[in-house]
Amino acid sequence: MSKIIGGTIVGGIVIVGGILLAMSTTSIGQGHAGIVYSRSHGIEDKTLGQGWHLVGPLDRVTEYPVSTETVKVHQFSVQTKDGKPLEVSLSYDYANELDKLPAIYNKFKGQDADVIQSGWLQTRIKKSALNVFSNYSVLEVFQNQGKINAEIEKEFRNTVGKYGFVVDSVTLGAPTPDAQTAKAIQNVVNAQQKLEQLQIEKQQAVVAAQKKVEVAKGNAEKKRIEAEAEAKANETVNKSITDTLIKYKEAQTWNGQLPQVSSDATPLVTLK
Repeated sequence: MSKIIGGTIVGGIVIVGGILLAMSTTSIGQGHAGIVYSRSHGIEDKTLGQGWHLVGPLDRVTEYPVSTETVKVHQFSVQTKDGKPLEVSLSYDYANELDKLPAIYNKFKGQDADVIQSGWLQTRIKKSALNVFSNYSVLEVFQNQGKINAEIEKEFRNTVGKYGFVVDSVTLGAPTPDAQTAKAIQNVVNAQQKLEQLQIEKQQAVVAAQKKVEVAKGNAEKKRIEAEAEAKANETVNKSITDTLIKYKEAQTWNGQLPQVSSDATPLVTLK
């Protein structure tokens, strides 16, 4: 009987010890750190790195990401400065600053990272988006999406950074207008494209006119050069024609016969 009782006690101790060991063992995931909260003396100063750890059986361990996490924010409404509604979606990459994990735990009363992401952080990034979009007209939004993305990222980073959230980047999806706004935007785009086409046609007409002017100048210059050459040639020819040359040419073409004249006509040539 004593052996049975002793075995039962030992077995009970082993079971209780196993339960206590299980309660005291915690695992921290990759890229995370753990904050230990003890009911007896509050938050432990030292955070837990990734891997297995032994803690008090009644201690509470809360994990926070210290490597980059990507959080998606589902579509929500914003309004432009001219009162046009737009639907936008975005995502952001962030991590918790390791040295500020105790402060984060205290500020959010031990809430898990998922709760903070879907609550406080989501509210802050939506507010940043609302503030930035309110500075642009609906047409300016579609002309400055990259600039708007950068401004949202800057405001969000400045807002949450002082609390220990390190924002790496914000990615803004393409805003979606309602049907009426989309039609109005398209009409403006069409008008701009038509204006650009007219400007191109005007430039082409100017280039064509300039080309004609250059061609005309070239033709005129060509004629001037040809005229100068012809005049110079004529001048040279004129200078070369003398009485002696004329008589010489006449002598070359004379057949030796005197011109026939009537009896009462005066001969052109007097023979002696």
